[in-house]
Amino acid sequence: FITSPYESFRRGCEKTANTEFYSNIPRDQVVYTGDTVLLKCQIRNLGPKSVSWRKISEDFPLTIGDMMYAPNPEMSVDFVRNGRITNNTLIIKRVKPSHSGTYECQISSANIYTYHVNLEVLNTRRYIEPSITLDGTLYPSPNQKLNLTCNSTGHDRSPDKIDWFHNGNLITENKPQWRNRAVIVNYVPEVPGVSLISQLTIDKVRTSDAGIYICRSMTPSEGITVKTTSVIVNVLNAEKDIKKREDGHTQDTSHKLSRQDTNKTVRLSSCFYLTLLGLLFQIVK
Repeated sequence: FITSPYESFRRGCEKTANTEFYSNIPRDQVVYTGDTVLLKCQIRNLGPKSVSWRKISEDFPLTIGDMMYAPNPEMSVDFVRNGRITNNTLIIKRVKPSHSGTYECQISSANIYTYHVNLEVLNTRRYIEPSITLDGTLYPSPNQKLNLTCNSTGHDRSPDKIDWFHNGNLITENKPQWRNRAVIVNYVPEVPGVSLISQLTIDKVRTSDAGIYICRSMTPSEGITVKTTSVIVNVLNAEKDIKKREDGHTQDTSHKLSRQDTNKTVRLSSCFYLTLLGLLFQIVK
């Protein structure tokens, strides 16, 4: 039996590089029904070994490497290698009490390595106060890029949509004013899973882009909940700003010159009076 150079190298690496779990990640999680949960497993020196997630009470795995063992709309895996560090995260959306239990991150090789995480899902649903926030670039200069971010959170799920308005008019990417300049990107973060984030980017800002920007979200619940927030964007006028600075500098210079002339007059007056007093003293004497 002849061992290939690659196989010899791989076995040598397994002997010299110890595979181990990072133990500073919390092993116990208590969450509420409907939350999104991230079960994290971080490994040093995984090498060519395979890693998987499974629930202790079940015989089959949930994930193998970066793939789900079987399609499951409630679960997904985030598998990222960064040098010697591998992050293997099991994501469970809209958890239920039935998801409670012990989960095992398992490395398969000549020796089996395991890392356990305990999950407890409480039956009481956590109440999340609906909210909406808007921030970004408020004082862009002409030809710069304007970035605004709207974050809308619903009570039990993410809003259906977010609309953008400029001075009361709906912003759409195909309107002549915004064509080839405005881009709107929406996404739902995994955590907490009840937010919708919308980013408005406007390229090559014009003075006409100044004004009031409003983001409006519609959140499905028992009825449709509409929330809005706004910011005022001021496009700076570089020429006016320079002129203001120059005018301020001119006024300051004039003030300094005037003050210097006044001081000079005071000094001349003092010399005159001293000379006059000297003459009077000579006459009297």
